[in-house]
Amino acid sequence: MCGRYTLTDPKSVAEVMLRDFGVVMAPEPPRYNIAPSQLVPVIRREQSGSIASSPMRWGLVPDWDKSAKPKRAPINARAEEAFDKPYFRQPLQRRRAVLPCDGFFEWQASGVGPKLPFYIQLAGGEPFVIAAMYEDATEIRPEPTCALLTVGPNEVMAPIHNRMPAILDRDAARRWLQPGTITAKEMAALCRPYPSDRMTAHPVSPAVNSGRNDSPECVAAVPDSNPTFRLQG
Repeated sequence: MCGRYTLTDPKSVAEVMLRDFGVVMAPEPPRYNIAPSQLVPVIRREQSGSIASSPMRWGLVPDWDKSAKPKRAPINARAEEAFDKPYFRQPLQRRRAVLPCDGFFEWQASGVGPKLPFYIQLAGGEPFVIAAMYEDATEIRPEPTCALLTVGPNEVMAPIHNRMPAILDRDAARRWLQPGTITAKEMAALCRPYPSDRMTAHPVSPAVNSGRNDSPECVAAVPDSNPTFRLQG
C-alpha cells in the first residue's frame, strides 16, 4: 500500500514532467504529506491525443456509482490483480495515467509499539511517476478521481513493507500512457518493482502520521529507532 507521498520541490517536478512528457504543470506550493481524498496533479492523455496535467481527487470512484458518499474509493490497486477486477478493469483499459511525485511514505511494523514511518525516494531525489488510472468527473463528483498501482517490494522496500508503488521510468510511462487496451502480459512488463540500487529510504518523524501535518518535518531524517532495519541498494 502507498497512502502518502510528496511534491516537496514542485519546480523540479514540473521541469521533469515538461522534459519527459511535454506537460506544463500548474504552479503549486511544496507538499510534504499528500493524503487520500486530496486533490492531486495527475498526467493523462486527453481525447485529442495530447498529454496534459489535471487535478484529480485521490480515491477512485467509478462513474456508475451515483451515490453522494461512495462506500468505496480505493487509493491504490495491486497491479497483478487489478487486471481481473471489474472495479478497475475499465479505467485500467481506457483511462491510464501517471502520478508525478518526488517521494512517498511507508510504515514498517516494529513488532512492539506503533509502526515506524519511512520516507522513500529515488537516489538523488529525482522526481518520478507512478502508474495510475482515473475516472472522469460526473454531475455528482465535479473532479475526476484516481488511484495508483502497487507491486511487490524490491530490496530497499522489503524490510519496510510488502508493497511499493509501481514506479515507471520515462519509456515505461510513455508506453503506459499510450491509448488503447493493455494486456496482462504488457501490464506485468511495465508494472514491476523499481531497481533497488536507484532508491533510498530513511526513517522520519511520526508527524507524518497525521494528514493535517504538511511541513518539512514530515520528510526530515530522524535517528533509526529500529536496529533491525538495514538499508540496501
